[in-house]
Amino acid sequence: MGDRASQGGRGAAGDLFGVYEAAVDALRAFGMQPFLYPTAAPFCLPGSTLGLAPAVAGAVPGPWPKTTVPIPGLDLTAVKAGQTMFSFLPYGLGPEGSNTTGMYVAWMNTSTSKYGLVPMGTLSDVVRTMVPAEVPPALRPMAERVIQDFFLGAMPMGGIRAVPVETGSGTVLAAVFGAVQNGGVPCFFLPTVGVIDVP
Repeated sequence: MGDRASQGGRGAAGDLFGVYEAAVDALRAFGMQPFLYPTAAPFCLPGSTLGLAPAVAGAVPGPWPKTTVPIPGLDLTAVKAGQTMFSFLPYGLGPEGSNTTGMYVAWMNTSTSKYGLVPMGTLSDVVRTMVPAEVPPALRPMAERVIQDFFLGAMPMGGIRAVPVETGSGTVLAAVFGAVQNGGVPCFFLPTVGVIDVP
């Protein structure tokens, strides 16, 4: 997945505002609500001030995606009703290594007092949940690749993390934080917070 964000025509490594706008546009393209402010990891990206690697987080309540074409007998929604998909998009990180752990979402539903701390997975982890169990095993890899390529076309950044969470309906407060590897360099991203209304 490498550094492909500059292909979108907005934002070079030194143009943090342009990078932020491009990442927010990518989230909104999928119906996701960006968190209240961006985050960054210092000493992570060569060529930027203090080595800052900028990132944004966002969320979308289920059912999602809402543009799914209905297919009788198949449920193609990645996020079910009562769930919330949390996502994290850093800028300019290299291809995934073997260690894809380290990012978390802490959340609390203020309407139900339910809360949790959940590890975030890779885009591939989420894509696997979008392919219905009814798809024959021989066709699953091809279906996963098609969905993943679709996502990467709109969110062309390495180090993407996401996770669907059983938050239940209500007003959900959330913070995304943690570490992502950029090659052999661990990049710790400070918390960014958001508020999501889950129907």
